[in-house]
Amino acid sequence: MDAVYFQNREKKSDPEKLWGRPFVFLNLAFFLVFSNVAFLYLYPLALDAMGSEHHVIGLVMGVFSCAAVISRPFMGKMIVSRGEHWVFSMGIITILLASLGYILITTFGPAMLFIRVIHGFGFSAAVSAGFSLAAKTVHPDKRGEAFSIIGASLMCAVALAPPLGELLIRQWGFETLYMAAAGSVPLAWLVSKGAFQPLSGFLHDEGKRSVKYVSLLKNRSFFFLLISTIIFAHCQATVPNFISLISSERGVPSGRFFLFSNIVAVLVLLTTGKLVDRFGKLFFMKLFYPVFSLGILLIPGMIGGVFHVVPAVLYGVGVAILFSTYNALAASHGTKSEKPAIMSLFTATYDTGFITGAIVSGWFAHMTSLEMLFWACGLFGFIGLFTVVFSPIKEE
Repeated sequence: MDAVYFQNREKKSDPEKLWGRPFVFLNLAFFLVFSNVAFLYLYPLALDAMGSEHHVIGLVMGVFSCAAVISRPFMGKMIVSRGEHWVFSMGIITILLASLGYILITTFGPAMLFIRVIHGFGFSAAVSAGFSLAAKTVHPDKRGEAFSIIGASLMCAVALAPPLGELLIRQWGFETLYMAAAGSVPLAWLVSKGAFQPLSGFLHDEGKRSVKYVSLLKNRSFFFLLISTIIFAHCQATVPNFISLISSERGVPSGRFFLFSNIVAVLVLLTTGKLVDRFGKLFFMKLFYPVFSLGILLIPGMIGGVFHVVPAVLYGVGVAILFSTYNALAASHGTKSEKPAIMSLFTATYDTGFITGAIVSGWFAHMTSLEMLFWACGLFGFIGLFTVVFSPIKEE
């Protein structure tokens, strides 16, 4: 079979091709799952219409990410014992129930928080299973390209779902937003069968069924990779959370930043994957970390001027390269039986950066200013670069 798939370990000099039915369906499943989440990026609008204050909106949105992060290690253990497709299917059922549950919620309260927690658990299960599948089955010589394409699928979902959701809200109200989010979920399960089922025999793990996270963290390469991951994710998340506020201060729309940065990111992800595999993930990480950090540093000075496209392009290029290289490096660690635990720890760390990128960055901006926030975040990105350069991270 093709890349995401059965590796002929004896023919390392002839890496298998990436594209094939399992890989195509895996990307479709990722696109649909992330479309569900991206539709609900607009949930703050519903909360605002309910009369919720800003700190309440932040709590409701943050509960989802917290649930996803806390549950991630348990998902890794479950994948080892029950298998990727079972965990993915369980996640899909949970996401569907949560998405339909939003229709019944009309005010802030315990029921709303419960729905957000359940939604986060389901998302955690689906993501853990999908990334475990990719880590186990993509040929080592194709991981950079594979995760670049996966990243493009995720960004396409994030780019397309919110504008469609805004249209649905304007025409028919918030209930149609929730129905659209729910509608993407059964489709994700249907296409996932084409990704998981042909590989069920290959994915079966022989031998020990226990997951020892502590022993994985003793791997210094993986441990420092996680440290640098949270720095990258924190910086990546700070920008979309606060770009609209600093744009408003400068009297310009923030939509153009999202447009340019996402278009550039998708194009880079679709065109550079093979180069990442050829020249090495660490090489590209060291080369483009400064680009990513500089893009953030330039936002306060350029977002309101004629060169507003410069920080957007630099940030988009940096996010695209670093996303694919971080995922590929994480997937290179551990044995096949350890991949579920490895990717659960990695994705939990990555998502933690999105929590701090909202909460900690919000506190810092409140204590100083939005301008200082972006300068500090850009400098923090260079600390991520130094971590990569001087730590024992390696391509295993």
